[in-house]
Amino acid sequence: MFDKDAIKKEIIEGSNIILKRYDENDVVEFISVMNTKGHVIFLGSLRVYNEMNVKNIEKALENSFEDYGRISIRSSKVTPCCSVPYFHVSFHINVDEII
Repeated sequence: MFDKDAIKKEIIEGSNIILKRYDENDVVEFISVMNTKGHVIFLGSLRVYNEMNVKNIEKALENSFEDYGRISIRSSKVTPCCSVPYFHVSFHINVDEII
C-alpha cells in the first residue's frame, strides 16, 4: 500500500514546478483521486497558454510521474469567447495498489 495523500501532494507540486519552468501562468490547486478495485487513479489538468510549450510540458509530466504507474496525457485547444485561448492538458495516472 502507499500514501495516496502524499502522492497527490507530490503530483500537484510537480505539476506546478513544470508550469513555472515553462513560464506558464496556471496553477494546479487540486487533482481528483478515484479508487477502483486494485488501482488508484489520479486525475489532473492544467492550462498551457503558449502553444510552443505544450509538447515539452506533456513530456515533462510523463517523465516526472511515470514512476507512479501508467500515465496517459491528452491535450486539446480551447478557445473561450471572452478570454485568451489555451491548451487544456489532462493527465490520468493509474497506480496499482500493490507496489
